[in-house]
Amino acid sequence: MPAFDDVWIDAVCAACDPVFESSDVGFVRQFSLSRPDHVSAILWEAEPLRFAAKYPDSRVQEAYGNQWPPHCIDQWLYFEPELAQVRLSLEGWDLPEIHVPVTGHGGGDGVAIAHVLARILAVPAPT
Repeated sequence: MPAFDDVWIDAVCAACDPVFESSDVGFVRQFSLSRPDHVSAILWEAEPLRFAAKYPDSRVQEAYGNQWPPHCIDQWLYFEPELAQVRLSLEGWDLPEIHVPVTGHGGGDGVAIAHVLARILAVPAPT
């Protein structure tokens, strides 16, 4: 079972942050705590108007209807150590949740996750 410790989280963020930054829609990273000092998820929030303008095919405006624009567009990375995976929940896309297998080695896991995100956001993947 992988351990999603601070070293792993830092490595994943180091791989994923540039992907979100290169999308140029104002993503900001947050953390979700399941208990004090225990990160259980990472959240990247995009600016709704910039996101909708860059990704009109995402149909995010239609999904919100008369509640448009929301405060932000959420892209979640949930840790599931018991399943040795992370679950991507990507608001604004007509996609099912995506499961990415992980090993607990932050560098490799981060690159694998970043490649999935880069493909969805249509930006260069990390090398």
